[in-house]
Amino acid sequence: EEVILNSGYSIDLLVSINEKEIAIEVDGPSHFIGKSKKPNGKTRLKRRQIRALDNLEVISVPYWEWDAIKEMPEGDKLKGQPRYLEKLLG
Repeated sequence: EEVILNSGYSIDLLVSINEKEIAIEVDGPSHFIGKSKKPNGKTRLKRRQIRALDNLEVISVPYWEWDAIKEMPEGDKLKGQPRYLEKLLG
């Protein structure tokens, strides 16, 4: 569910862990330079401004990692997605 922050930016998900809010962004191919795994300028700027203006940690879920989980057999996928998010939020 999309969340609009005080800065005006929208993020994909806002979670609270131990009273700390964390912004989670699911970054598709348009967030990266060409076919590289380097975030483009627009994405980098958005992350910096969210950190500075909204005082939030920003965690990126790159599409190639999420897609790898989606390609698992159904039972493994249901176990893999929560584990992946737990690892990121660790």
